[in-house]
Amino acid sequence: MGTYTNVCCESSARDAATLGLRVLLTTAVNAAQCDENHNAALHPIYPSCGDMRPRKQRWT
Repeated sequence: MGTYTNVCCESSARDAATLGLRVLLTTAVNAAQCDENHNAALHPIYPSCGDMRPRKQRWT
């Protein structure tokens, strides 16, 4: 997807959702220049266009 959560990853997630794709972000493998920017980008993604999973969650 991208490098920075608050730039590339957020934009890619929004574009994918617009195309009707299911968006799933693994929060521990995305990053930003600081935690504040990272969390600010993740906060609106979940309710509007995607789902998030923590790093240690088992995939089913």
